[in-house]
Amino acid sequence: MSFKVYKIIHLILTGVITITISLFIASGGLGENYTGNAFVYPQFLLFIAVWLIGAVLLFNKKVRTVGLIISALPTVIFAGNIVSALI
Repeated sequence: MSFKVYKIIHLILTGVITITISLFIASGGLGENYTGNAFVYPQFLLFIAVWLIGAVLLFNKKVRTVGLIISALPTVIFAGNIVSALI
């Protein structure tokens, strides 16, 4: 499989995971939203910004591996938090 196909699959998988979990947590998650705001914890939206920076760097040939690592960071952090919560 060429790197171009892997790059697209990587961006789709990490993007779906990052965006859905970030929006879920930022909107209050399972707790109730007493404030009336759309996003109770807007700092969790920074994970989407980190993923976007990695996605942009992934298309630059000089820093392709850095972009690959940065775009995978939010997914790895969320997976680590889920595993630690289950243990």
